[in-house]
Amino acid sequence: MNANNMIKIKINNIHFREKKYILSVIFEDILGINVSYEISNSESYELILPNKKNIIIPDIFLSSQQYQKEWENYQYPKLCYNTDITIKNKHKIFGLYGNKDFSISEKSITINNDIIGTAFVFLSRIEELNNNHDKFGRYQYKNSIAERFNIITRPVVNEYIEFIKDALEFLEPNIIFKKYNYNIILTHDIDMIKKWNWKGIIKHSIFNFMKKDFLKNYKNIFLSKFNHTIDPYYNFSQIMNISEEHNINSTFLFMAIEKNEFDFRYPIKKARKGINNILIKKEHNIGIHLSKLSYNNFQNASNEINRLKQITEKDIIYNRFHYLMFDIKNSWDILEKNQIKYDLTLGFPEFIGFRCGICYPFKVFDLKRKKKLNLTEIPLNIMDVTITEYMIELNKVEKDCHIANVINNIKKYDGTLNLLWHNNSYIDYLNSANEELLDFILKQAVE
Repeated sequence: MNANNMIKIKINNIHFREKKYILSVIFEDILGINVSYEISNSESYELILPNKKNIIIPDIFLSSQQYQKEWENYQYPKLCYNTDITIKNKHKIFGLYGNKDFSISEKSITINNDIIGTAFVFLSRIEELNNNHDKFGRYQYKNSIAERFNIITRPVVNEYIEFIKDALEFLEPNIIFKKYNYNIILTHDIDMIKKWNWKGIIKHSIFNFMKKDFLKNYKNIFLSKFNHTIDPYYNFSQIMNISEEHNINSTFLFMAIEKNEFDFRYPIKKARKGINNILIKKEHNIGIHLSKLSYNNFQNASNEINRLKQITEKDIIYNRFHYLMFDIKNSWDILEKNQIKYDLTLGFPEFIGFRCGICYPFKVFDLKRKKKLNLTEIPLNIMDVTITEYMIELNKVEKDCHIANVINNIKKYDGTLNLLWHNNSYIDYLNSANEELLDFILKQAVE
């Protein structure tokens, strides 16, 4: 064990579990530093290095919430600020609590920006306790911290981590940090496996009348009634081929609700052949796309996971909730209790970027049990329908700029790009203004 990679952190005992959680995520999980904790009466987080030099960060947010024995509400400040500070590198640090002041000496660095408390706000998603949900029950981008302060394409927690790394290296040049590699996760929510239902046939008849291949498609419609695997949406092999052309692994997330249940889409048994083909490839993954019935109901989630497990004969470790449904008090706990290891849900439907303020996977915190879970959140950054159906007030140049900004920030920190492209989008976007959208994104992502 490298002695230079051990630090002591002094904290008071107000919301001790919350503080230990966020400190362990930043210092132990992400930076790879061994940490010991000491209870003190201090109003700051004091990071003490083996050479006795220290970093002092104010403890403002969590200590101010001592009246909340159980987390019931959260209201973020009306104003924000940025701390512009240069150690070895220049840093612009987003702030909600504290002020811009700082001091640097050979033995100590002090900032008055509570980056630890603010990081907890972003990663715990405590913000989602407030009353800002849409008609489906989803926390909205509008009036969120990210929208209010225009930081949706800015991974502010990564900025905190880079500042901490710079400060630690300044005070202890021999410290060693965990290495990260930029990574792309291309994911596919399989909401539909059949295009040619009555709705699809009517749309085809209205919008494609007398177009090229109009009659040929009717032949395909007829044939798919006898062999559902030739339907255009049963395109898992084609998707894998496209991913492999870009040296990317795909993760397919299947629904597993039954015919008598709400929002039924397809019987999971009809996806068996496609699932088997994915499993044969080995480099691609399969997960569950838990339904609107399951994001806040343990038993429903368990039923759906077991149905998919019966098909794959493997443990199911990946999930994304359908419609990006998420309940801050229940969803993570439900996944943990169902042995899901990775959740891929947390992005805003309305805008691409960083809902959690970070581009690294991270262990999550159960607000009810006040406990760090084994579940890892891999935040969602870019979704097809976000660009094509929600960000419609922006023109193409503006959308392309936001896409490039998100991807470049993930590359900057060697983070993980979680990209969602529905299987039906590969078909529906053909011969449309969005036909080349995925190619544009992948070109930005892989170059």
